[in-house]
Formats: sequence, C-alpha cells, structure tokens
Amino acid sequence: MGLGFNLVSKTTGIKFTEYKGNAIRLSKFAPYSVDEVVLKNGKKERKITTFRDSNGNMTERVFDYSDKPVWNRLYNTSEHDIKDETVLSTTKKDYTLDRDAVDDYKDYMEFPQNKNEYLFWDHKDTITDHVAYNLDKDKVTLTQVKINNKPLSTKQKHTFTEYPTIVKGKIKKHKPKELSFDVKRTDNKVMPKSIKATDENLIPRNDSYLGYRALPIEDSKVPLVKRFLKERNMDNKDVGIEPQYNPRYENDGFMAVFDPESGSVKFNKGYKFPSKSRLVNTARHETEHSWQYYLQAVLNGGGENWQNEIAKKSEKITDKKILKEAKAYDKSIENYVPFYVDRIRYRNNYIEIKAREAGEKAQKQYDNEGKFIRGRFKHIPPELL
Repeated sequence: MGLGFNLVSKTTGIKFTEYKGNAIRLSKFAPYSVDEVVLKNGKKERKITTFRDSNGNMTERVFDYSDKPVWNRLYNTSEHDIKDETVLSTTKKDYTLDRDAVDDYKDYMEFPQNKNEYLFWDHKDTITDHVAYNLDKDKVTLTQVKINNKPLSTKQKHTFTEYPTIVKGKIKKHKPKELSFDVKRTDNKVMPKSIKATDENLIPRNDSYLGYRALPIEDSKVPLVKRFLKERNMDNKDVGIEPQYNPRYENDGFMAVFDPESGSVKFNKGYKFPSKSRLVNTARHETEHSWQYYLQAVLNGGGENWQNEIAKKSEKITDKKILKEAKAYDKSIENYVPFYVDRIRYRNNYIEIKAREAGEKAQKQYDNEGKFIRGRFKHIPPELL
C-alpha cells in the first residue's frame, strides 16, 4: 500500500446482505460475503474491498484510491480434472473506472435495465492461471493464458506460458515455455508474422481457431457466431447476437436459440457451457438456423419481423439447388415440433438435422485443429482450448 499508510479499519466475513459499504461492483453475480480494509495517509485514502462466494473464493476485488481511478479485478474460479491431475483455473479481469463516472455509475446501478452495462469502464487485461496439482508425484505446474487489450488498438496480444514445474518443493531450472501472437480484433484472425515462441515446436501451423483459444468461454460467444455468420454468408443479413439472454421462463433449459422474429442468436444466460468445443457446436448450429430462416423469408417474401425486413433487401432465389433447399426448410419450419412437445420428433425436424450436422462438423474441426496446442500446453484444461 506504500509507506506512511495507517490502518483505519478492517472488517472480514460480512454477509453481503448486511454489507453497508459503497464499493462499486462490476460483477453480474451477487457475492456471499465481503471483506474491507481502509488505510489512510493524510488526505490520501486506500480502500480495498473483496467479495467472495459461499466457498470463500474471491469473485471480485475493488481497489478504490482517492487519488486514482477505481480499479476492479474480477475472478472466476473453476476446477478441472486432467487424468491424474486436478487443475484449478482462475480468470482475472482487470477494469478501470474513471473517477468522474463513479457517481453516474451509482445511478446506473439503480436502473440497470435502462443503461448500457459497459458505458463507464474499459476492459483491460484478462489473465487465466491454471495450477495443476499431481498429488501422487508431489508436482505443481502453473500455466498462464493472457490477453492484452491495448486501448484503441486494432489488435490483441495472446500469450500462452508454462512455467517450470515444482517437484517435491524444488523448482526445475529452465526457461518458461511460451507462445505469443497478435490477433485482429475485427475477426480474431492471427497475424502470422507476429507469432513468437521459445521453441519452433510450439508454433501451430494449421489451426484456424488459434485466435479463439485464449478467450474465456463467455467471451467466445460473439466472436464465434460472427465467424460462422461470415462463413455462411450471413454476416450482412442483420443477424443479432445476445450472449446473455434471459429466457422468459425459469425452466427453459436450452443452450441457445435462433429467434426469427428478432433475427438474433440468443445464448441462455443460465446455461454454462462445459467446454469451448461444445460452444463451437452450438454457435454453428444456431448460425445454420439463421441461414434456414433467411431462405424461408426470401422464398415466401416475408415471415416474422426480421424475415420481413430481410426479404425486402434480398433478390429472389434463382439457383436450383438453393431453391430446393429453401423449400425443404420451409416445409420443416411449417411442421416444426418443439423439444418440449416431443424430443424425438424435435430431433427429426429437417432443420434440426441439418443444423446438428453443421454444428458437429465445426466441433470436429475445432477439436482436431486444437490437438497441437493442447499437446504442447498439457496443463491448460483441454475443455478451455
């Protein structure tokens, strides 16, 4: 905290429901308990507030210094099994908040549904630490994934690092293993000339998903859908993406859905994807639905709200193969059976069969292309790569 600062107060284990402080939280999830430390040196004050979940894990820490911008660090902790190892992964996201915007943000907190959630702060770096424990061999390995976000930059720097292993309390003396490269913000494509590695054997040669590997699962939703929309020639068809959609009913257990009325791919906020691989499948699946409903709209000259608008901008289908496809989709949509009515008939809907094929094909490609980097950085949970 610096020299000359004296402890003013320290409180720990306050139940969040009883917390009376005014620390500005950025996390969407309500914590269970709060710790708060206040230090002072003359007019300068340092307040550090820590929010924890019911297991005592940190979910967010707020650094509020009277002479600096407010700084938040968000944590997301999860455990993964890799053969005989247990890997604890903690994602830390750093944010800064202009002090001038603090009062505005407090007003926003009272009416979150009417404000832009990302209006007042900038997302800086995302760092995910993966600590692998092999208890039988008394071995610990730290692997780190970092995304560096430079303000106003058109690119990001992605870095994978594996630090020397600690065996029976002693660290092996060798340089960390590292791979880094720049990624374009617009389309997540890796810039080949920027690739650097401590060993030539660490450089992937044929991984079209490399620019997505470092992204946390939640942050992958929008970029992946954008990729698939472009591949399906749907990137200019006004398709929206809602990564945090709240279903109308609490028992809606779907992963994602394409809504032809709004023309949006909607990810269920309450569903947590077990892996990036599963997310790839779902994102491609729903993108295929956007293509199917688009063809139906052009075939019939309209439909739902989005379909009406997109049909006005589109020319009639002249390609015989696509016309046949559009008619098959139209028939399937007209006779569609939802999953909550009959799961077997739902799976046998023609549009579901074709969307499932597209999703599984993309997932297989993602998994196959990722074998290289997963083999080089074995202590990063494979379900995140």
